[in-house]
Amino acid sequence: MQEEGEMVTPGEVLGKATELKAGKGAYIGSYRDTDLQYVFSSLTGLRRTVSPSPDSPDQRPTVEVTGHKAHGAVPEPGSVVIARVTKVMAKTASADIMCVGPKSVRDKFTGIIRQQDVRSTEIDKVDMHLSFRPGDIIRALVLSLGDARAYYLSTAKNELGVVSAESAAGQGCQLSNEINLLELRSQVLMASDVLK
Repeated sequence: MQEEGEMVTPGEVLGKATELKAGKGAYIGSYRDTDLQYVFSSLTGLRRTVSPSPDSPDQRPTVEVTGHKAHGAVPEPGSVVIARVTKVMAKTASADIMCVGPKSVRDKFTGIIRQQDVRSTEIDKVDMHLSFRPGDIIRALVLSLGDARAYYLSTAKNELGVVSAESAAGQGCQLSNEINLLELRSQVLMASDVLK
């Protein structure tokens, strides 16, 4: 029998199914095309055995495999993300995703905001350079997985868009209380910058 906390890999035998129950990160399968049932690891990580509760009818311990690398949040279609704009071009803006919902991401995920996804009205009048600047913090909705390099993001709803920005003068800004949410006012200069 293997030691507690031992590193295991996918497909590795953890024990006989008659002696152990398969928990998270484990599964039951036949051993080398025989009728013998064994518990196998389904991921790379640390093996752990959990004792059954005393009143449980099945007194077999449960074997689990905990991934060796804790995974942070991963963007998926429909989730709201917080991102930092890194590059603004004529038809798109790129952003590094920092949070998915309330959870921060551990790996680097890139998002692309296309011109048609900036707002829901007057799409043809959107100027990407007036809507976003590098360094802006935005709240966006993940539309799809996009291509292999980036997720497609949208700021077309009223509750989405620029959350924090700097004005052209380099002063910090906050969202104004105006209904259209398209203006940011510089706290120091009271200069108006049009942003999404």
